[in-house]
Amino acid sequence: MLLNIKHHTSYVYDRKVFLEPHHLYFRPLQRNYLTVKGFDLKVSPSPSGSSTRIDIENNPYEQCWFNSETDHLDIHLELSVETKKFNQFNYFVEETAKTKYQSAINLYLQDQVSLEDDMIHWIEQFDRSNRTSFLSSLCNLIHERWDHSTSYKSKLLDPNACFRSDSGSCRDLSWMMIQILRYEGYPARFVSGYSHNPEIDGHELHAWVETWLPGAGWIGLDPSSGLFTTEFYVPIAASYHPVNTLPVQGTYRGAVDSKLDTRVEITTIK
Repeated sequence: MLLNIKHHTSYVYDRKVFLEPHHLYFRPLQRNYLTVKGFDLKVSPSPSGSSTRIDIENNPYEQCWFNSETDHLDIHLELSVETKKFNQFNYFVEETAKTKYQSAINLYLQDQVSLEDDMIHWIEQFDRSNRTSFLSSLCNLIHERWDHSTSYKSKLLDPNACFRSDSGSCRDLSWMMIQILRYEGYPARFVSGYSHNPEIDGHELHAWVETWLPGAGWIGLDPSSGLFTTEFYVPIAASYHPVNTLPVQGTYRGAVDSKLDTRVEITTIK
């Protein structure tokens, strides 16, 4: 299947500002089911210079710098990716790998929020005898209990506040699930990217979870849909903390107000 993704992001400032260096996260991460066929990223005003770099968690990004003032920043992406079906359960757990990578996975067990008693009691209902079954049940029950809402705000709900609510954005539900997984001793990270489901609105710009199993590596889970991730998911950035996965990361000089507009359109070519 070939997906065509158009993503437009626009910042408008009420007067001119000087843009500090920006990091733009729009390049897909490497996955064995995904092949990039076309990538075209246009930035206005045109940067004075740019370079494709890799951050400390192996996410590719465009480093852009500017030498003049501007009252806007427009970023337009056209991306074509070919995806193929894969078996999400084609793995087995190797316990010895946990010791081998313990230092690396500690990063994805940190930044734990202190969970309230109601959430802990809810977690205790799950059967922990099989890891895959536990992950599947947790993901599915979050999907069933909480409604998915669309939000483009960068600020996340506190996981305890999300647990007490009736709904949450994909980012809120993913961050809550990450905290539950870390509480249970599962290394977990936040993933942002694109998800294509013609029958569901508001999932194009999406967030989900990856948890690490010894030997099997990172396993994708989407609490918004209650499913393991499939070939319909295109990951762009993954990190131990959600703030590191925002598509546009940068600041500007000047005390001004800004307005953000973002639009995503995904179409199936074949």
